[in-house]
Amino acid sequence: MHRLQRHRDEEAFEHLFARYRGPITSYLYRIVGNRAEAESLAQEAFLRILEKCDHYTYPRRFSTWFYTIARNLATDFLKKKRAVVRDDFAGLSEGVPGLAESEAGEQVAREEELRRLGRALQALPLVYREVVVLRALQGLSYREIAAIAGCPESTARSRMDYGLDFLRQAYGKGKKSSETADEKPG
Repeated sequence: MHRLQRHRDEEAFEHLFARYRGPITSYLYRIVGNRAEAESLAQEAFLRILEKCDHYTYPRRFSTWFYTIARNLATDFLKKKRAVVRDDFAGLSEGVPGLAESEAGEQVAREEELRRLGRALQALPLVYREVVVLRALQGLSYREIAAIAGCPESTARSRMDYGLDFLRQAYGKGKKSSETADEKPG
């Protein structure tokens, strides 16, 4: 980032793009629920890096600064579009170890579980969903999440706890209703 700020070094930008393209796009997809919109927002986030690189100050972590930019873009998108997020959460399966090698029946069952989890995640209010995504799926620390979300670290932790409780309840309800549907005589 230092090279980009000082010299507008194209190679430095390419390095940042290569390193953060996947994680930022994944984060945005899980927040907005639409792959095309997530990719568009990710591109906008990278443009903001170029436009606002002088606003970055060391020793602040670059990743925290960048996720904050992405978060703000996603929040603005959701406010403007009042986006209806899709139920399909199959994109979560990307990077799940062993999915390609599993048996066809197991794969279908896993995909259904991922869709159920996706529906539960999308039902989660945005303030909790973003913390769950940043912590559980992006692996950020509570300190980083607090900086991105603009809240105290204790608030980030409580949002994570609430989010996980909500997911357990929503996911459990979905499991019970699908089990009872399977148990009904046909």
